[in-house]
Amino acid sequence: MSEAKSQRSGLSRIVYDHLVRPFVESEAPITHISWGAAIGMFVGMTPLVGIQMYTVTVIWTICRYLLRVRFNLPIAVAMVWVTNPITVIPIYYAFLVTGNLSLGMDFAQSFAFDEFRDLFSQAQEETATGPANWLYIKIALLFWTFGWPMVVGSLIWAVPLSVLTYPFTTFAMLKYRALIAQREGMTYAQWKKAHIHPE
Repeated sequence: MSEAKSQRSGLSRIVYDHLVRPFVESEAPITHISWGAAIGMFVGMTPLVGIQMYTVTVIWTICRYLLRVRFNLPIAVAMVWVTNPITVIPIYYAFLVTGNLSLGMDFAQSFAFDEFRDLFSQAQEETATGPANWLYIKIALLFWTFGWPMVVGSLIWAVPLSVLTYPFTTFAMLKYRALIAQREGMTYAQWKKAHIHPE
């Protein structure tokens, strides 16, 4: 029992460190945080496991230096953790099922969840054998094996979730920061002037 509690405690710490701490410790403007969360959610809900953080960093670089548009990179990186070692298999299976349903079940081979889980786990183990096979295995698994249903299904989830993430993050951060300001005996405007720094 104590071991199970310890595992839950360790999991809670990992979730807090990767998903919560970047938000509560950020001193960025809320608009930058909300854009970062939305972009990170979009990338996190695409079948790019293993390269999601690199993908977000490339997007951030293009937005900041070419498009002159800013969003918070640490928040975006944090949000890709919605697909993590615990959630990635059920989420990717949902992509596959959604894609198959939207394109027609005959478009690609259908997998039972257990079969999908075993195949995905096997690919993860093979990936660990060496970096040379890493990209090949990812492409073979996600595109050749599961095909376009995986890609289409991921977009069906990624687009609305990323759109909803922006207003949800804005609302949550406003509430959180207003509460912190109240605890420090300040108005929100005073707290914002003292703590929030443009990026």
